[in-house]
Amino acid sequence: MKYLTKEWYYGNKDICLDLDVDSNAEQLSEDYYKKLYNEKLNEFLEAEKEASEIEYEPETWEDIQLMDDEGNIVNARDIMSDEEFEQLRQELLQNEQDSAEYEVEEYDEEKLTKDFLEMHQGEIEDLKTSLAKEILDEVADIRVLALGLSTQNVKDLVEKYSQECEKRFEKAFNEYNKHWYSISDKVPANIKENYNFHDCRILDIKKEGNDIVFELDNSGGFTNINKVIYKDAEILENNFVEGCYWVYDEMYLCDKGYEFHIAVDGENGYNYITLTASDLTFE
Repeated sequence: MKYLTKEWYYGNKDICLDLDVDSNAEQLSEDYYKKLYNEKLNEFLEAEKEASEIEYEPETWEDIQLMDDEGNIVNARDIMSDEEFEQLRQELLQNEQDSAEYEVEEYDEEKLTKDFLEMHQGEIEDLKTSLAKEILDEVADIRVLALGLSTQNVKDLVEKYSQECEKRFEKAFNEYNKHWYSISDKVPANIKENYNFHDCRILDIKKEGNDIVFELDNSGGFTNINKVIYKDAEILENNFVEGCYWVYDEMYLCDKGYEFHIAVDGENGYNYITLTASDLTFE
């Protein structure tokens, strides 16, 4: 990757802190922290208890909306045969059943109390690595900040820093888009229309003759394609882990035809797959 690199990905984190201002956050106080922690814990437990008591009403999937090749939202019945629609409906029903069986848990206050503590400790560590030192130096108790409370000064600093990170994050996309528009006229329409696999899971990468085939699970993506065939291909860098997600990609022209850079996110974090090919086909 030339633009959407590891340095860019890890260096410009989205700082999602919904902070409330409290003058008590100006100084370190164990009593204040304990009181605040218990309040937040009780709010969490109450929300979890209410969620556990909601009666589950399964979706029947009689009406399914899809995105067509032009990016329009359409009714699946309008673009599918009855057999294709019913097959899709049954798959969604099965996925919903599997999801419901996995997610529904009885309210367990002891377990949830431990879970809350683990989440809180994780948020503290995330703040230590995601916020700039000049902000952390202004924080009297990072535990309080992790619970969503700060001084007005710290809140202002966090919001400013978050905006700066967002600008740097978007800058890489804008720079790559300039490159893309400079070559798009030389890229065939079928590639431009179909090469969109964000949030698809990569199940396997295999070599078939001179080609390299990516097998995808597209259920979380925005495409109906589940196989990408890179013709006369050569892998230059391979950090594939089974089940990793395709998150971003870049494309370049080269003597062989195209050089594809794919950013994946899996067990080994954000990483790259790079390959060249003379052409692409899709299934």
